[in-house]
Amino acid sequence: MSLMKSIGRLTTMDDLIRNEITGNAQEFAAKIGICRSMLMENIREMKDLGAEIEYCPKRRSYFYIREFRLIIGRDAKKMVMGGTAFFATGNIFPPVQCHWTPIA
Repeated sequence: MSLMKSIGRLTTMDDLIRNEITGNAQEFAAKIGICRSMLMENIREMKDLGAEIEYCPKRRSYFYIREFRLIIGRDAKKMVMGGTAFFATGNIFPPVQCHWTPIA
């Protein structure tokens, strides 16, 4: 999968989770055009980056336990404190940093 497609998927997932309009896992996967198992893998990766995500059957949506912000870019490390995940982008581009950080 291309880097831009991965970033696009993460930002779409972030928007849906933030607005609590994901639906259950099957519906969430359909909204972003992937299978349920790929969705669960993406959620696990987001959790590995520090996002605290849970599912509420009453609300029928995934949600953040604590408010988080997705920041993607070369200078993201300068903007926030917290864990960092580096995505290699080839020889032409510098590494891209992805942070999930609590909003104070």
